[in-house]
Amino acid sequence: MEIIFAIFVLVYCLLIVRFNYHWLQIPVFHPQPAKFSAQTPRVSVIIPVRNEAPHIVSLLHDLEQQRIRDEQLLPKKNWEVIVVDDSSEDDTVALVQEFINQKRLPLKLISSDAHIGNRSPKKQAIWKGVQASQGDYIITTDGDCRVGSYWLLTWFQFLEQNQPALVAGGVTFHQEESWFQQLQIVEFASLIGMSAASIQAGQPLTCNGANLGFSREAFNEVGGYQGHWHVPSGDDEFLLHAIFKRFPEQVFFLKSPTAVVKTYAKKTGAEFIQQRKRWVGKWKLHREAQIVLLSLLVFAFHVCFLSGLVYFIGWAKLDYWLAGLLLLKIGVEWFFLKSVLRFLKKKGSLLNLLPLQLLYSAYFVLIGLIASGGGYTWKDRKHHHHE
Repeated sequence: MEIIFAIFVLVYCLLIVRFNYHWLQIPVFHPQPAKFSAQTPRVSVIIPVRNEAPHIVSLLHDLEQQRIRDEQLLPKKNWEVIVVDDSSEDDTVALVQEFINQKRLPLKLISSDAHIGNRSPKKQAIWKGVQASQGDYIITTDGDCRVGSYWLLTWFQFLEQNQPALVAGGVTFHQEESWFQQLQIVEFASLIGMSAASIQAGQPLTCNGANLGFSREAFNEVGGYQGHWHVPSGDDEFLLHAIFKRFPEQVFFLKSPTAVVKTYAKKTGAEFIQQRKRWVGKWKLHREAQIVLLSLLVFAFHVCFLSGLVYFIGWAKLDYWLAGLLLLKIGVEWFFLKSVLRFLKKKGSLLNLLPLQLLYSAYFVLIGLIASGGGYTWKDRKHHHHE
């Protein structure tokens, strides 16, 4: 047992060291106040929404305040915002329409038919938005997100300088009120860090549709969501992998503090479990060998780590070498997460790493087992995992 435990801990630590190495290799991008030129691409911001009445106006206000510099708003001729309503049952549509009537944004509202064959409603909404858009580049975010004043300027300049096929951006949580939500910040930061590092390493794992950009040309080249229309979520990950296969040199992570999007952590354990079931169910459908192997390795590590802790504590064998392995694991994760949380401006959340160590393996194994069967609820709809 001791040897198996040591091997798994060491392999896991090497994996985190590799993630940290590639994370540090990504250059930090800082936008500069600049005038728009003939080369500046046109950008369409697409926001698929369903029952986002409590949040959508705040996001539209943020977009209204996009700036080139403190005293100068971003010119509206190069961008547009398209809100795509996915059968909302609250006041979302009325609130967006009211904003349109005030003519403060290059904004339009369209409706999506959420019941076309076995198509995912969210993918159908984004697809409809892309068809109605005019931008050279599409940027997607969600109706419950908030963006800073230089979010679009950062995107504009990164797109112009790099001519990418797809770009993943940073996402974090804000207005966290409970310890449970603080823990989610640390866990989510690790996912963002691994996403960025894997893209930098040329072996992309995941990304987040709350802050994602792609070129219209690349989207059309891979047929949009062809091949995974039926999966309820995955509008981000599956598109990442499809575009990476076709344009491996043109996929980037936008490591810029001004381009980070903020959203809300889950308030209850039930909401959190539904979200994680959706995520794990999505990973089950991947066909890429490195994702399947990594998923199995990390799951096996957490099973081994949890079993090892129970074994060593139960038989009072918590000796020096085991304590050293545990400290090595905590130290490697701390070093990686410290850098990611600093980038996300959430460095204070690092204090939650120690309690998370005690809870995370049990949570990871439990979620893995729960998500292996059954469906989940998302946006007030029940979904089942499709193979």
